[in-house]
Amino acid sequence: MDYKFKWNNTVSYYSVDSKMNATLSAVMAYFQEIAIMHSDEAGYSIEKLAKQDLGWVITNYHIVINKMPKCGQKLILKTWSSAIKHFQAERSYTAEDENGNILIKASSRWVLIDLKKRSFVPVNSDMEKAYKTGAPPAVENEKYKMPKERQMFVSEFVVEVTRSQTDTNGHVNNTQYAAWASDMVPDEIYNRFRCVDFKIVFRKESVKGEKITLKTYINSISENETETVTDFINADGSVICTASFVYLR
Repeated sequence: MDYKFKWNNTVSYYSVDSKMNATLSAVMAYFQEIAIMHSDEAGYSIEKLAKQDLGWVITNYHIVINKMPKCGQKLILKTWSSAIKHFQAERSYTAEDENGNILIKASSRWVLIDLKKRSFVPVNSDMEKAYKTGAPPAVENEKYKMPKERQMFVSEFVVEVTRSQTDTNGHVNNTQYAAWASDMVPDEIYNRFRCVDFKIVFRKESVKGEKITLKTYINSISENETETVTDFINADGSVICTASFVYLR
């Protein structure tokens, strides 16, 4: 069944950067909101899941950017469940302009967890039916592969997680990692080139008071493509998250 949940939205001033383009973290926040709306309609609100000590946690994101929306631009956002297997669920998104042109498309992978035990929980058949899984993914044949290379080290920065950066699951929200990673992109790349691709993998949670070291590298893909990779490292040296951007010259 081809089922897509829709939401009309307008890019707010507080959602844009110095170029008046929506920031990546703002786009991810839009996607997060529509996913919550879709779950509410399916009968699985955050409140209902919380009463069962359940919550959805994202593990992977791949966002393909054709054109970043501008401040004041009207958007048609869509989301749908493209697959559910065991405790994993695939969720797709698109952001379209008023003429139906796809500005941004994304695929993501989520896991259902027991919030007390912090362990995976299988998705039951009732939940799968409620989400009306079946439409093909926005990004076809997505494998969520991250860059293996780290060619040129460019910067290092330490952050300490604050209360405002955590969400209802008690850990840092996925949009915050995107904001941190965006801030680590060197100005000469961020200001001069166009971002066309973003990938991120979440391997471990981070919570209030935890210190995280961000290390950023630049990879040369081709004459016209540059990639930045940021590793998020916790106190014991584990890489808890990795984010990458591809910029066109």
